[in-house]
Amino acid sequence: MSEFKINRGQGKCSITGRAFTDGEKYIVALKPDGELEGAFTRVDICMEAWERQGEAGYTAWWPTEFSTKRKPALMDPDALWEVFHKARRAPAETPETAPEGAEQTGQFSREDLDRFAYVAALGLMRLKKLKLKETRRKGKREYLVFDTPGRTGQRESYEVLNPELDEAGVENIQDRLADLA
Repeated sequence: MSEFKINRGQGKCSITGRAFTDGEKYIVALKPDGELEGAFTRVDICMEAWERQGEAGYTAWWPTEFSTKRKPALMDPDALWEVFHKARRAPAETPETAPEGAEQTGQFSREDLDRFAYVAALGLMRLKKLKLKETRRKGKREYLVFDTPGRTGQRESYEVLNPELDEAGVENIQDRLADLA
């Protein structure tokens, strides 16, 4: 089974090759990786290069700030976006197909992935990277619909299952977010 992966940032602009300085704002963008469905390459682009080339050819993008300090997952928008996208698109292991020790290898059940996406979405909403647009019901399940802030033509919408976690459940998933990042 293939695993959904996004490479980590390299601390420099993918276009110019210039290293980012502490506090510098830049764009993280995802572009399709060849012929493989669901495979993406992360590209970090300094603001000057992004303004020259724009968004054409990228599936998703978001602004962030370079820091030499390690941030907790819930305060790191890059880590939250990575968890959010991985959890939403990753194939889930079933008990029949999960290898021995699946938790240690980074493979999770669909239920775990839905919980990761939900908690990451809440963190992104807290950081004002997502806005709750509406809730929808499909049968007995509730879905939250989020939009990225920005101009109307550039907004992305995401639908996330509400796993109906209590406060302790949310805290447990927050503690495990780094497992998927």
